Amino acid sequence: MGCDGEDEFSGSPDPATEQSDRPAKPPRGWHTVANRRAGFTLSVPPGWATRTRKSATLIRSNDRLVAVTVAADRSEDGRTTRPRQYARRTFRALPGFRKMRAAPARRVRGSPYRSARVDGAGTLAKTRQRQRITVAAYHRPRRATYTVVAFAARIGGVPAYAGALRTILASLRAQRPRA
Repeated sequence: MGCDGEDEFSGSPDPATEQSDRPAKPPRGWHTVANRRAGFTLSVPPGWATRTRKSATLIRSNDRLVAVTVAADRSEDGRTTRPRQYARRTFRALPGFRKMRAAPARRVRGSPYRSARVDGAGTLAKTRQRQRITVAAYHRPRRATYTVVAFAARIGGVPAYAGALRTILASLRAQRPRA
């Protein structure tokens, strides 16, 4: 799932006809990050690093306890698959994990889009480190599915930066993609 950045608009409606939504207002001290090629914005906490490559954006907490990737899928699958199915499929397809467990999908709170969020956990095969995993899918019918995949270390049994992650997930907004 997700897009590799090479043929992302193949067979999809003309991106020039896509409407941009106003970016979410970030909390005080946060900033808005835009991925113009993939066509989205989201809010990021202060001090967190962001890097955009092709049509994906990587966000990391300054202490590296959380890593978030965001991408847009404008393929036939991305334009037509319902968010719950898309999120569940993406969760199950994550490479390098064993002992994957997921809670039932639920809506992304605060999102204006049809969305689904799957929270779960898995063990990294290489390091045997247990990770908290969140996969969120946001659907714009006949246009795209935006996917957020977040990995968080656990601190005292609680996922690191759970509140910040909720805010990031609620802030995703679609933009007209630009090549």
